[in-house]
Amino acid sequence: MDSVTRLKTKIGDHEFEAEGSPEDVRHQFQAWQELVKLIASNPAAVQHFVAHGTPAAQPESKSNLPNVDSELPKIMRVDGRYISLTAKPAGIHDAVLVMLYGQKALRDNDAVTGAELLAGLATSGGFGTPRLDRILDKLAEDGDVMSFGERRGKKYRLTNTGIAKARALAADLIATVA
Repeated sequence: MDSVTRLKTKIGDHEFEAEGSPEDVRHQFQAWQELVKLIASNPAAVQHFVAHGTPAAQPESKSNLPNVDSELPKIMRVDGRYISLTAKPAGIHDAVLVMLYGQKALRDNDAVTGAELLAGLATSGGFGTPRLDRILDKLAEDGDVMSFGERRGKKYRLTNTGIAKARALAADLIATVA
């Protein structure tokens, strides 16, 4: 005759109740314990746990990367409304992405004007006076930048993919100067 195990417990607001073979109850209880731990530490991981039945893997790259935001002053300078680069990226598209990220991280500015970017590029040097609207249109096509407003009132901000690309570019620039 198979033995039946029954377990009922409560931790805070979280209740657990199971009945079945000792092995099944143990497995379910361990999964429940993991879920309770995840709820306390990371609500997004709970959704992964419920959907897949396993804890979400923690990305190692974030923990191994230096904190890019705290090291941005190594590669850029804030001068009033403008952000200029002190390290030169591979191209103008990369420069604009990193400058937009600098505006967001250092100035808490999510609505950057073309004039702020153009002045920053001029101060950075080596890029000439490009048609910035064409560069930003290309970045918008790639899904890295969003624009809103019209004509001279147009402003730009990074999308989530743009932020990820800009952070990676900034980390690469920081590595070249550090």
